Amino acid sequence: MIRTLACALACAILLAGCGGSGALSGDQLRSRATALCSSAGRQTDRIPTPPTPDGGEAFLRRGIAVLEPEFKGLKKLKAPSELAQVYATGLGAFNQKLNALKSAVRQLGSGANPVTAMTDLQQRLAPIETAEDGAWQALEVPSCMNRRSTP
Repeated sequence: MIRTLACALACAILLAGCGGSGALSGDQLRSRATALCSSAGRQTDRIPTPPTPDGGEAFLRRGIAVLEPEFKGLKKLKAPSELAQVYATGLGAFNQKLNALKSAVRQLGSGANPVTAMTDLQQRLAPIETAEDGAWQALEVPSCMNRRSTP
């Protein structure tokens, strides 16, 4: 009986020490998130801005095609407990951003005025991106922050 109890206790200690939670360290999280976001950033930088408002739908679709795998990759990373809430905030805002982009694509596909749809999208994205950027800044992952082109 004591031998069984001792064996069970030893197994429990070993499992706990092996990182059974699957959480990354803060440095690992930052490194992996940076790699994902840097790769996506290089891809989105290659998407040309459409010369006319009519190209907005295709432009957004190409961006979504890059952002969705980035988001899925980020979702697979498990933040350590001390960063989990901030990481969840960043992912939540990222998801809201994707949903806003998809909504704009649906509007444009339904014949919405491209100028109005894009203006509405920019207004909708501003607070979402502010929240998202705050999370990435707090996590020290600047490559995941939204890049805005300057006029």
